[in-house]
Amino acid sequence: MMNQQDLDYLLNKVKHGDGDSDKHLLTFFGIALNINARRILELGVRNGNSTSPWILAAMEIDGHVDSVDIEATQWQCPELFQHLWTFTQSDAIEFLEKCVAENRQYDLIYIDDWHAYAHVKRELELIEHMITPSGVILIHDTMYSNTQPDYHMEINTTDAQWSEGGPYRAVAELDPEIWEWATIPANHGMTLLRKKSKTIKTS
Repeated sequence: MMNQQDLDYLLNKVKHGDGDSDKHLLTFFGIALNINARRILELGVRNGNSTSPWILAAMEIDGHVDSVDIEATQWQCPELFQHLWTFTQSDAIEFLEKCVAENRQYDLIYIDDWHAYAHVKRELELIEHMITPSGVILIHDTMYSNTQPDYHMEINTTDAQWSEGGPYRAVAELDPEIWEWATIPANHGMTLLRKKSKTIKTS
């Protein structure tokens, strides 16, 4: 079970952390618990900042976290939690294609790897077949700034990481008859995306 030290760690990060996802750490933990996300997929690990709340949630609900990054991570999972976490060094698209081929399903999927529009668009195309009916997809960095809804959608940027409109464009182009989404305007935007249970008939 989560102890006071773990809770203090998350609270301190949310209140005082200066990392680009710190404000969302309790959100990650809370959403995972709320939807009983026993199968969590994290795309993009870096220093393990977002990995920690996923693992803490998995500990509470007897879940498991799969983390994927094309780069090796320097983050060391505490021994107590190692049975809850699997790290795979891989290109995210290749990993997702394998998941689809194996009919692997997840309850919660977090996207925070390469942010180029074409990359995120392809991730979402694959994830559509992998997310469970009550599942939630979280996408980081859909906004430029910290607290105002200024969406990151520059088309002609020379920065390959954000090319062609970045993750926001990939989300904005989704069919609203199939998908619904909203964005928390903090730490560069955290978009919550989910499939609707039924499509809306317009004709």
